[in-house]
Amino acid sequence: MRPRFLRHTPFILFCALALFVLLVEMRPGRFYFITTFLLFQDSLMHLLLYLVLFAFSTAGLLLLLFNRSKVLYRLTLALLFPCLLISLTYRLITGYNFMYSDAVLAWNNLPLLDTALQNYGGQVVLAFLATILVILAINWLRKKAAWRSASWTACFLPLAALAAFAMIKRTTGVVDDFPALYRVPLTIMAVVTDQLPQPLRTPVPVSPENGGVPHLFLIVDESITATELTLHRLELQTTPFLYSVRGHLLDFGVASSTTNQSAGSNIALMSGTRPTELPDTAYRTFSRTNIFQFAQKAGYTTYYIDAQLGGDVLQNFMSPEDLKYIDHVERPAVTHPQAPYYDRDMLVADQLAQLAKSPEKVFVYVVKAGAHWPYARTYPVDSTFFKPVLSPRSIYKDQARTLNTYHNSLRWTVDQFWRKLMGTISPQDSTVIVYTSDHGQNLTQAGISITHASVQETSPQEAAVPLWIWDPSKLTGIASSPKPRWGYSHFHIFPALLRLQGFSPDWVQKQYGPSFWDNSANSAAKRFFLAGDLFGRGPHSLVPFR
Repeated sequence: MRPRFLRHTPFILFCALALFVLLVEMRPGRFYFITTFLLFQDSLMHLLLYLVLFAFSTAGLLLLLFNRSKVLYRLTLALLFPCLLISLTYRLITGYNFMYSDAVLAWNNLPLLDTALQNYGGQVVLAFLATILVILAINWLRKKAAWRSASWTACFLPLAALAAFAMIKRTTGVVDDFPALYRVPLTIMAVVTDQLPQPLRTPVPVSPENGGVPHLFLIVDESITATELTLHRLELQTTPFLYSVRGHLLDFGVASSTTNQSAGSNIALMSGTRPTELPDTAYRTFSRTNIFQFAQKAGYTTYYIDAQLGGDVLQNFMSPEDLKYIDHVERPAVTHPQAPYYDRDMLVADQLAQLAKSPEKVFVYVVKAGAHWPYARTYPVDSTFFKPVLSPRSIYKDQARTLNTYHNSLRWTVDQFWRKLMGTISPQDSTVIVYTSDHGQNLTQAGISITHASVQETSPQEAAVPLWIWDPSKLTGIASSPKPRWGYSHFHIFPALLRLQGFSPDWVQKQYGPSFWDNSANSAAKRFFLAGDLFGRGPHSLVPFR
């Protein structure tokens, strides 16, 4: 009986390892997605290739874990530990395994690493304990199983890794699910080596036909969900001031954002990316004429104000090419390093009030600090209106505390910001302000761990953003209305800005589609947003917006 058991031991261990990868590291739904994607959207040959490669990579890991060489075994455990820790951490935070899209987000948001670790410390600890248990279980199995693979079989792992890396790169991470020892380092490597193009932007092809509005500001807030504002839910006292002045706003209702991620929405707003280009796998966004180029052509002095980051760090896929068309880059974290985080938006309001009184034409693109997690740091303690709340370093605990903390953030960073702004800019300043947010927040579920940027079972609330114009000087020609207008999205903003800068309405509509003045804008056309990376890297989908 012993020899027969030994003959079957490798197969039993292989099956156990494959089940662990599928059920714990991944999840059955993700495996189902990949196999159906390859079968119905790609080809049967590529599905078979993936299944063979998955089996090959699993076998490569097994041959090292039960290798005759103790040195190779210990080295494998040393490499497996951090990979499994990262994979299980993401599984606990997001509900799915660490994948290409997570690597993209992590790489693009490295400055927020310390904040993320503070917020997700509990998940990291649980993942650490789970990883220890897995390592102990592997060690126990190794002692119980007498079977050992030959030392030379260690070559299977690098061969499988090369093949897996080639598949991840070829599919831009849509197919990236392999055992954590492969998946974590290979997806990170794929992202790091996947350099986005930085072509020259197309010059402005036309000249404006009139002078445009003297002072034009686009304010892009952070993580503001329109359905959580008093403007759209009267029972919520999150923005009582704005509700009291709603008659002075040109409110375009609950709009849909371009994506449910900050970087994609912002670069699309800057570049005039069109809905037919989602996902932008051809990277047209980077070569399009951006809003700063149009503004300079129209005679504006251009400003970019980033209230989120300090130093010379560029975010939101901006490149040195974009800086050519920006006359002034301002960051409150640099000019006022001692100011608390929650004061950054108030400093922005002060600067906008000054720019509104400038004798020259000014165009400003603002990235607000907004309600970025952790919510408790985005408002002063003495402005806590809703209770009980989360601790300053926590992003979630339970739904009630999370909502209270988020609502306090809205009351400060939206309502108080606008109270200050509207109190310092007068009709004589000839200023038009367009306001929206990069994305919303999914706050509908208990045990919230990821509030946006999800790529599976994405809630439309992640794209539900506010959209209004404040036009105290009546320069837009849009009639005020006591009720919000409906059916709008981020895609209406770029053409609206061009018209406000003085470019021909007919040319703008032909090139960029409808804006706020066009009857077709407020139609029953179906809206959608992109869940995932703007450029189609990793899992992504177009989600209907309702």
